[in-house]
Amino acid sequence: MFYPNFSEEALKVYGTDDLSHSGVRLLYQRHPCYVGGPVTVIDSQRAAIARQVDFLPPYRTPQELWPRWKAIGKPIVAFQTRNPMHGAHYAVTKQALKDTQGHLLIHPTVGPTNPGDMQAAMRIRAVLALAECYPASDTVPPITVSTLPLAMRMAGPREAIWHALIRQNFGADYFIVGRAPADPGHNPRRSDGYWWDPYAAHDLFRTLSSKMQIQALTFPEYAWHKKTQTYMPIAENNVTDFAHVSGTWVRNHLSLGNSLPEWYAPKPVRHVLEQGYRQLQSKGLVFLFTGLPASGKSTLAMALVNALRIVDNRPITLLDGDIIRRHLSKGLGFTREDRQEQLSRAGFVAQIIAQHGGIAVMALIAPYQIDRQILREQIEEHGKFVEIYLSTPLEICEQRDPKGLYTQARSGQLQHMTGIDEPYQVPATADLIFDTQRHSLPDMVEAIIHYLQEIEALATSAQDVPRVRKILT
Repeated sequence: MFYPNFSEEALKVYGTDDLSHSGVRLLYQRHPCYVGGPVTVIDSQRAAIARQVDFLPPYRTPQELWPRWKAIGKPIVAFQTRNPMHGAHYAVTKQALKDTQGHLLIHPTVGPTNPGDMQAAMRIRAVLALAECYPASDTVPPITVSTLPLAMRMAGPREAIWHALIRQNFGADYFIVGRAPADPGHNPRRSDGYWWDPYAAHDLFRTLSSKMQIQALTFPEYAWHKKTQTYMPIAENNVTDFAHVSGTWVRNHLSLGNSLPEWYAPKPVRHVLEQGYRQLQSKGLVFLFTGLPASGKSTLAMALVNALRIVDNRPITLLDGDIIRRHLSKGLGFTREDRQEQLSRAGFVAQIIAQHGGIAVMALIAPYQIDRQILREQIEEHGKFVEIYLSTPLEICEQRDPKGLYTQARSGQLQHMTGIDEPYQVPATADLIFDTQRHSLPDMVEAIIHYLQEIEALATSAQDVPRVRKILT
C-alpha cells in the first residue's frame, strides 16, 4: 500500500499534468491510496460467468484465438479502434491485408474511452456491420472480430505501444498504427488540438521495433478523394481535393437527426449509426445551477422546472441542495472532500435520470471546476448537459443570507463556508451566466428555454414552445 504522486505519474505517463487532458483528469479522480497484492486466477466456471456479465460479445481469450490462427495459417493483422469503423478504416485495413496477405483481427476496445465517444455497444454494432463488407474467401473468413475489455488511458504513443503488446499476446504478427493514436484531442495549447505530434507513435515504434515480436504497419491519414471517389492518403495529394469529417462532427451531425454522407462509410455502417442515434434522441437532459450560497440557484431552478413542464413532456426531477443533503448526503459536511462526494452522489442520480430519458435539474454550489467538468463528461455519455452559473456578487449574497450562513461564517460559528473561508472557482465552461441583480426571473428562464431551442435539447419543436414570460406572469 502506498500513496502515489499523481503529478509525477501524470508527467511520466502523459507527458503533462494539465487537467485539460482527459486522462490526467481521470488520474486525479483515483483514490489517493494504491493497494497491491497477490493475484489469484478465478476458476473457469466463474470466468465463464464473468465474460457473459462483464464483457460485450464477441469476446475471445488469447487461448481461444491461438488455435484459430494456426488453422487459418496466415499472418494475423490486428486493428485497434475506440471508434465506430468508417470508410477510412475500411480502406486502411484492406490495404494492410493486401500488403501482408494476412488475416485481419478487428479488436475494438469496449471499456471506458475518451469522454464524448460513442457508446461501446453502438461501436460494436457498426464494426459487425462493416465486417460483412470485406470480400469473402472460399476457404477461411477474411476477418475475425473480438472485443477487448480495456480502459483507454489516452496516453498517445506510449499507449499505442501498449496496445501493440496486448495484440502480440493475442497472437498477432502485425499491428496497424495510424495517425495520432490514443490522443484525446482538445489541447488548448496546440493549434491542431493534439497532445503529441500526430506521427510520434510511428517514430516510437521504429525506435522499439527490435524489442518487440509484433511488427507495426504504419499508415498516414486516409480521406475521401473527391475526384477518384475513393479513400487514399492525404499526403499524396492536395488536401483541398479531399472530403474529411471529424468524429466530433459525426456525433453532432447524427445527434441532430441528419444522415451521414454516402462516402463516410459503407451503407450497413451508416444505417447502424443513423438508427442508433435516432433511438438516442430520447436521451435525457441535465441542468447544473452553480454559484455562491444565496446567489439564486434554487429560485431559478424551480422557476425553470415549472416552465419546462409546459414546453417538454419528459418527467422532471429537481435535485436541490437542501433535498440532496436531506436524502443523499446525510452526514456529509462542507469540506472539499465532502462537497465532492455530494456532487458525485447527486450526479449519479442525474445520470440515471438522463439515461432513462428524463430531465434532472440540479441546484448545487459545486465550487470546484474539476468536479463540474467530471460531472459534465459523465452526463454527456447519456444526455445533454447545461451548466448555468449564477454570478451574483458575494456582497449581494451576504445581504440576502436567507439561512444565516454568512453571518455564522463571519462570526466563526460555521467552518468551510464557500465564499468566506473556502474558494468558489468561477466556471470556465458555463453554457449560460446570469447575475440575478441585473436579470429578472422571467428573462433568465426565457433565455434558458431559447438556449435549449438553439441546441435542440427540447422534446418539442421550436414552433410549439410558447413565450415563457407568459407562463411566469
